[in-house]
Amino acid sequence: MEKQEQEELNILTGKGYEFETILFGKKRKWNTGKMTLGKMLRLSQVFIKMRIDESEISDPDLAVQIPAQYKAIRENAKLSIDAVYISIESELPNWVKSLKYILKPLIKKHLLNSFSSAELAKFTMELLKNSDYQSFITSTVLMNGNRPTKAIPIEKTV
Repeated sequence: MEKQEQEELNILTGKGYEFETILFGKKRKWNTGKMTLGKMLRLSQVFIKMRIDESEISDPDLAVQIPAQYKAIRENAKLSIDAVYISIESELPNWVKSLKYILKPLIKKHLLNSFSSAELAKFTMELLKNSDYQSFITSTVLMNGNRPTKAIPIEKTV
């Protein structure tokens, strides 16, 4: 029970999700930090680009399913790593941010060669949990309802 409470506390305080990789022979901890609206916007711009044919992936015929899996990996692996990098970018040290044109490709290559499918799935679940998209949707609905003037339907203006 304590682990669940700690996870909830991390979400509420914006600590984010932490994971480890081995970089230059040493364990390196990475953290997603607080999931801000700007970070969510950049992530959603990457997520929109992902292409997966769900009907082929779930097809019972392996002759269709396996090539679809290869195609999904080929088209989406780098996009997935882009999402991981965007998630951790705000938590990187300032000296890394100042050298981002040099270090960004190196970090992304390291992440691409470090993540397994299972680790990516776990990361994705934690990212979704920390993003709390439902609260964003609720807040935009509430903001829309609080407009000082409501739009008049076209039918009423004619």
